[in-house]
Amino acid sequence: MPKPAVLHSPDVELHLKRGFDTMANVLAVTLGPTQGIVLSEAQNDARPELLTDAATIARRILALPDRSEDVGAMLLRNLVWRMQLKAGDGCATAAVLAQSILNHAYRYKAAGANAVLLQRGLKRAAEATLEALRQMAQSVDDEEDLTSVAETITAEPDLSLILGEMFDILGPEAYINIEDYVAPYLEREYQEGGRWTGRLSSPYLITDPARRRAVLTNCPVALFAGPVSDIEEVQPLLQLAAQTSSKRLVLLAHEIKGAALTALVANHQQQKVQTIAVELRRPAGKRRTDFEDLAVLTGATVLAPEIGRPLVAIKAADLGVARRAEADADSMVVVGDPQYAVAVRQQIEQLQGRIQGLPPEDEALEELRFRLARLSGHVATLKIGAFTKAAREAMRQKASKALRALPLALQEGVVAGGGVAYLDCIPAVRAVAAQGEEAWGVDILARALEEPFRRIVTNAGVDSPAAVLAESRRQGQGTGYDALRGRMVNMTEAGILDAAGVLRLALMTAVSGAAMALGTETIVHKRRPETSLEP
Repeated sequence: MPKPAVLHSPDVELHLKRGFDTMANVLAVTLGPTQGIVLSEAQNDARPELLTDAATIARRILALPDRSEDVGAMLLRNLVWRMQLKAGDGCATAAVLAQSILNHAYRYKAAGANAVLLQRGLKRAAEATLEALRQMAQSVDDEEDLTSVAETITAEPDLSLILGEMFDILGPEAYINIEDYVAPYLEREYQEGGRWTGRLSSPYLITDPARRRAVLTNCPVALFAGPVSDIEEVQPLLQLAAQTSSKRLVLLAHEIKGAALTALVANHQQQKVQTIAVELRRPAGKRRTDFEDLAVLTGATVLAPEIGRPLVAIKAADLGVARRAEADADSMVVVGDPQYAVAVRQQIEQLQGRIQGLPPEDEALEELRFRLARLSGHVATLKIGAFTKAAREAMRQKASKALRALPLALQEGVVAGGGVAYLDCIPAVRAVAAQGEEAWGVDILARALEEPFRRIVTNAGVDSPAAVLAESRRQGQGTGYDALRGRMVNMTEAGILDAAGVLRLALMTAVSGAAMALGTETIVHKRRPETSLEP
């Protein structure tokens, strides 16, 4: 017998909860340093995937067989993916919290509680939890704290040491690109100034043969958003550069070839005008912002045929200045001149305002963060490698999680890890003055805040997590279970730390998702539902 097109309460609660639990139970095994592995069956005779990242696991689950249960599973899938977009880490924590909240809430609802009043109590309890987290958060004082947070996320000591160093040097606005290698490798490379995707137009312009790159300092900069091919186009530019005291030139354009390139190379080799000629290689829309940021950083005017400013008409006032420029076959690094620092700061503030105004799932965020980092000079490359593709992908996933979470640690501080911070928030939640069914909502969250700790202990193979929880409470605030070493410790002293911002976002995401499920009274099935790879 086919399922009805419309499902009403109380059947909604039954099916939605089953789907929610199915998804949550899979994700919960990945919580903590002794996380389990989820085997994802592959298609087309490919090898199965071994997964430990909750967000990736959720993304692999496209649908459940029962359509009504699938609604609950997809609700949690979306919740977890939103957490991934916001913070990178904390996805399994959000899933475990949301599942526990919903389980307790449905029990109260089955006893006759009003869902709206329970949601009000949940909201008030969440506000108290957030305030408690804010008060207990300690600022990140040094590289050691950042390394501890990274190790809590990745369980990789060597990787964590490098990540801690990188964020200690670059700060929360860092943009760190990950490069894969096909052998065991772990290294980092810092770029002073901003990095642009581009190509040195000719190997004859190389000044550093050992590194296969061209380097110039204190040089004029010309920006042309178009192709350059005729010698007549570059002659006025070469004349302007020859009149400067440095007799150097950096030219960035869409394409540089033909007689124009020959003239630039000849002048460079004859030491009339030392030149770096670079073709910017990103797609058209992003290339436009590349020129925009270069103009701010160097003070140069962007010339373009469509605005009636061909390169042949360039004037001395159109040239900017770079303190240092480096280019090779893949990229270009530009260090701006200090005289343009005010304009750069204004551009940074504008980008920060745009970032704050966008939702976390907006695709434009990554590009804006990248632009912000390169204008701030906070750009680096993390180089990781392993013998197998699966090992490289696992390491990349761990690094990617830490790259999103560590800025939150710098911005909002750190708290005791291992679920202990949530435990320490429970007294503040219990102190919330609420009556009747709102008080039940408060109680729901107070109980749910225990669940991440319980799950970490369970995943560590402990038979009685309740006994470990009781011992943690007996020993007092900040005490938790070191799952790797199997003992009770002061989490802060042991260096087991979580980013306060990650826990804040996990709590808010879990409460929001659980409240949505709690308030759902009807499910309407589409006749031909679409299956999406995107949560």
